[in-house]
Amino acid sequence: MIAGAPFPIRPAELSVDFVSKALGLRVDSFVTAPIGAERGMLGDLVLLTPDYVDEPGPESVVVKFAADREGSLGSALRSGSHARELRFYHELAPTTPVRVPGVYASWYDPETARFLIIQEAIDADTTVDQVIGITCREAELVLSEVARLHARWWRSPDLEHMDWLPRLDSQARRTNLGYLASNGLGPLQDLVGDGVDESLWSAVENLPRRVDEALCVLAQLPSTLLHSDLRADNLLFSPRRDAVVLVDWQGAGIGPPSWDLAYFLTQSLTVEMRRENEEQLLDTYCEYLRAAGVDACRDDVLAGYGLAMVFGLAVACSLPLVADPKEPRVRDLATAMASRALAGLADHATAS
Repeated sequence: MIAGAPFPIRPAELSVDFVSKALGLRVDSFVTAPIGAERGMLGDLVLLTPDYVDEPGPESVVVKFAADREGSLGSALRSGSHARELRFYHELAPTTPVRVPGVYASWYDPETARFLIIQEAIDADTTVDQVIGITCREAELVLSEVARLHARWWRSPDLEHMDWLPRLDSQARRTNLGYLASNGLGPLQDLVGDGVDESLWSAVENLPRRVDEALCVLAQLPSTLLHSDLRADNLLFSPRRDAVVLVDWQGAGIGPPSWDLAYFLTQSLTVEMRRENEEQLLDTYCEYLRAAGVDACRDDVLAGYGLAMVFGLAVACSLPLVADPKEPRVRDLATAMASRALAGLADHATAS
């Protein structure tokens, strides 16, 4: 169940009474520590460690708040992203065979897009960094999870009745991504400076039109449930990096698997790593998908892959609008995302 307002909107507003009710256990005290600093675009996280009065509970939990920035909240209101994440965990995660954190309690305010979610704390390797990129083996682990996600909802008629999950050509998604492409491209170029070859920008003239056309074309392809923000910063690898948990489901929606695949491979691998392993990784994904029960040819599964590359650039455009551009890592991430998206567009001949 997703509760409504009022609820704490910042870590300082958490109380022993509130945490006790949320966990269903008597908490004597707790301490919090920020986690994922400089990585969240639309959410802020803390690790909360409670002391219990009598019976024990979870050693720690993750408490996620809406990012306390006007740009982030505005984007969430336009897109409905915060409500989608909560509904995914409550309505879809229980029947989707993919590793996600368990949820103890959640709240949402539709008037402000503020939310609060208390989740299972996952033991993860905190050195994984999207800017650095992941390895081919780690990418295969992610693709095995994504294949199970896509297979579970492949061409599912149940998706037709979930009007809270936007299709790629939904007006809300077209409006939000169009806004980001229109208003974020200039600030993105200013933010990354000479970190991206200036000549590459000429290949994406009229980016809002390109994004909108991609959304409309891709929406006509065979569809499934998408994560839609599948990148290394939204993946929790185990300390031995032999398992992975998918988090941050705010972008969940309906579209072809190529949408997730293009974004994941371009944004989570370095350009060199992607170019060297891209075809092998796409073949591996198709094998995983077949093993999960989807009998479809490779061309159908990967249709629209090149066209979907434009999404990574649109998300890069969001960084100067929804994140703090003064943070050093925001510039590093923007540079990595922009340069990788532009390279993907060039490699797949969809930028002209």
